[in-house]
Amino acid sequence: MKLFGPPLKDVYADLAAKTGALFIPGSFVKSPAVALEHGNIRILLDTYTVSTGKSSVTYTRMRAAFKRIQDIQLRLTRRNIFSGIGSFFGMPVIGSYDYDFDDKYVLKGNDEGAVREIFQSTELKEAVILQKNLILKVYPYKEKKSHFSSEIYFQVTGVIKDIDKLRNLFSMFTILLDEVVRLGIASDEKSDVVL
Repeated sequence: MKLFGPPLKDVYADLAAKTGALFIPGSFVKSPAVALEHGNIRILLDTYTVSTGKSSVTYTRMRAAFKRIQDIQLRLTRRNIFSGIGSFFGMPVIGSYDYDFDDKYVLKGNDEGAVREIFQSTELKEAVILQKNLILKVYPYKEKKSHFSSEIYFQVTGVIKDIDKLRNLFSMFTILLDEVVRLGIASDEKSDVVL
């Protein structure tokens, strides 16, 4: 048995086979990836590394671009000692009316009613709780040419190789996408953004 488990490409190939997704082997400069089509929306799982001089940090991330109908922005993080500070410098903290969930997570957004409505989904909250640490964001896509697209973005420090956690991530994304489409925040049409 290897000290750090199986190679990431083997984990991703296995995940793709078990979820009916597409395995993208990667290259010397690009990590392997898994792309799952959820209706007309592609969900992409990969890793990326940020160099900080003498060291580097690798992150696992998942992204999905969608056509937005309403400009919604939200940020969900696990609660910590710095959680309250952010409300002074950005979006307000929004309670989901689920006190157990609100004790563990900080939810911020630009539209209190819409964000609260998204997180009325018990399925979504259960999928979130299965992730030990996370940063989950929904925001307008960065590039100017994509005026009508938004992105769901998940990131966590380290490389996740646990198949069950990765399957749960895909589940969390599909539930969140279904919720924003159901609420009329997003269209189920294909986005002009290619991930």
